Amino acid sequence: MRRAATVGLFLSFALFLVSMASPAGAAPGVLMSPGAAEPGNAATFVIHTPGASWSPAVQVDLGTLVSVSDVRLLSSEILAVSADLALGAPAGPRDVSIVDGETTLHATGVWQIVPRSPIGPPGGGGPPIAANAIVNPGFETGNLNGWIPVTWVISNVLPHGGVFDAYDRGGSGGGGQCIRQNFNPALDSNLISGFNFWLRQIDDLGIAQVIVFHQNSGVSVGVAFTNDDDTWTSENFTSLVRPNDFVTGIHVCGFGGGQQTPDDSWVDDFALDYSGSTPVEPSTWGAIKAALSSE
Repeated sequence: MRRAATVGLFLSFALFLVSMASPAGAAPGVLMSPGAAEPGNAATFVIHTPGASWSPAVQVDLGTLVSVSDVRLLSSEILAVSADLALGAPAGPRDVSIVDGETTLHATGVWQIVPRSPIGPPGGGGPPIAANAIVNPGFETGNLNGWIPVTWVISNVLPHGGVFDAYDRGGSGGGGQCIRQNFNPALDSNLISGFNFWLRQIDDLGIAQVIVFHQNSGVSVGVAFTNDDDTWTSENFTSLVRPNDFVTGIHVCGFGGGQQTPDDSWVDDFALDYSGSTPVEPSTWGAIKAALSSE
């Protein structure tokens, strides 16, 4: 409940994304983020139902072989749902049912279970080594080369790693826009094994939107929460990458939480682990983590 004040700031943005992010046949006004998950994994979904007014007694059903372990209200319209997907859960579009007393909302095909896909081409004596497909992932060029920054600028104030990071004022300061990187040619999603970055926000109720663009199936959207003490938070959104598609870009959009503290956002040390043939940064996410653990 303590983050409830935060979520109102991105409702209009989420509404804009509903038509793009929901699979065909989904009920209007229902957005689930992420829109896909693999069997055998635990997942946390954010369900946005504009105009609803759910109580703490609300229950969520995600279908057979999906066990909902926790439902939390982020606002009267937004639910955070933790669930475990059984290994035998069949792939394909999935419905969601939300029940609160005498009120029931059933939405068809608003998310999907995706088949588990091996990373890399078959054969070859083991999986290829993944490298970072992000250009200028830690902004250590001292500029925003490789990125479409909109309102973001380069910064050297308390970076997560190295000397530089990227900064956005957010909120009423004129920011809150997306920092973007597009991929041309698009990246084979079956060869992507990880999507990670670091995020810092001053606002105790700060959030960010994370978006992965796909060539065939549209966008998948996630919600990033930050630590409440103005420290860097590790963000992992690998689940937003849909298999059997091509990734054309990633966006991170900073937002504020409506508190007295500034709505500033910083990002640093992006990693998109890719084992394809597109020229990539030589340092892998594993190497980044190893370097961090040695600090």
